Amino acid sequence: MDGYDNLVQTLSRFEQSLGGEHPLTSVQTLAKVSGYSPHHFSRLFSSHTNLRLKEYLQARQLTALILQALADERSYADLLPLYGFEDYETFYRCCKRRFGTSPGAIRKQGLQRSELQERIHPARKEEAEPLLGEEVQLDGFLLCGLSFYLGPETRSFHTIWQQFAKHQHLIPSHPADKASYQYSAWLEEASDGMSVLCAVPVEKDSEQNPLFSLRSIPPCRYVRFIHDQDVTSIPKTYQYIYGTYFAHSEMQPLGNWEFQRYPEGEQLIEIYIPLRTQTPLPS
Repeated sequence: MDGYDNLVQTLSRFEQSLGGEHPLTSVQTLAKVSGYSPHHFSRLFSSHTNLRLKEYLQARQLTALILQALADERSYADLLPLYGFEDYETFYRCCKRRFGTSPGAIRKQGLQRSELQERIHPARKEEAEPLLGEEVQLDGFLLCGLSFYLGPETRSFHTIWQQFAKHQHLIPSHPADKASYQYSAWLEEASDGMSVLCAVPVEKDSEQNPLFSLRSIPPCRYVRFIHDQDVTSIPKTYQYIYGTYFAHSEMQPLGNWEFQRYPEGEQLIEIYIPLRTQTPLPS
């Protein structure tokens, strides 16, 4: 079973669980069912649907619950636990955010079909122009730079790199590696944001200004991809990596961190995706 089949099967498990005693409604729960990390499963879903997984799940919960409440004339309170809502207040806020009105008003007026979240059936992606991935093993190394938190609404990394560029001269970089790095790590809830470190490699015993953060990258096995197009098209490269390459591969990414390497003087980006092994989290 490849990544696409896994996605379809997991989404079917989600649908079957709605209205039951143990609904599978969180990103983490579905990722566990799929066997993937929350970030990997979210990326796989988005690459096949162009939707955000957390928002889609919640919209389906609301749609299914409201339709059952209207059809059976049952109280919302009775149905909340069957659709993954902890309490009425949470359900109320979700309704207001999604539909712009209260659950009581929906019961009186109903909803337009266009407001409902229909169940999606992801289409298997057509084979795109192949992007070669090379499996590599790297020794551990140390990064030093500025750390940032980016929310899910972030679309550009330009501002944080501008800030880093103003201070980079204060870091005595590693003489054997003049590249810049962007290390990214995802939080437990994959869609809530990520930590980004704009950095350069440094020697392990070097002293650094307390302005900067250090990140120790452990020895690890990766798949390395080369993005040699304009940087604005890098989202398409990631769509290919998660939606096609790993969807058709027996290898699985570790799923909670990765890094990009920018070689000095070259117009390309090396993308390193750590593979799922016994690799520990960077410290």
